[in-house]
Amino acid sequence: MGDTICIRLRRPGTSTNWGFRMQGGKEFGSCLYIQKVNPRSLAEKYGLLVGDGLLRIGSVPATHLGHEQAKMEIIRAGNELDLVIQRNAVDVPNARIGAPNMSNATVAEESTEYKGNANPYVQSRSFKILQASLSYSEAPGC
Repeated sequence: MGDTICIRLRRPGTSTNWGFRMQGGKEFGSCLYIQKVNPRSLAEKYGLLVGDGLLRIGSVPATHLGHEQAKMEIIRAGNELDLVIQRNAVDVPNARIGAPNMSNATVAEESTEYKGNANPYVQSRSFKILQASLSYSEAPGC
């Protein structure tokens, strides 16, 4: 495990994506962690790395959050997202910046899986907004 770091992500508006994809959550029996960082994104610019574990999203401890709860905290953050991360918390196979990890479903992809009688192809407006916003983020020091 690596250092604990505070990353302060700021963006000009919601039309700018954060630039990362997270995976995991309480319902999956794993910590929340960064699964992908998009090239030339805010997340890359400020040093967020694949495999970083999320300890806190804003003022909310993330260690016991489910995936949907974590996404909602990111949405609530608006344009100022503060993350406390544990560097190298998860060893992500084939991890490199911007490389999709096809062996692991992303949090956003996991949340759209069929889970009962609901239509598996319908996404809520909130999910679409979050999905768009999760593609950019980061700034060191809280």
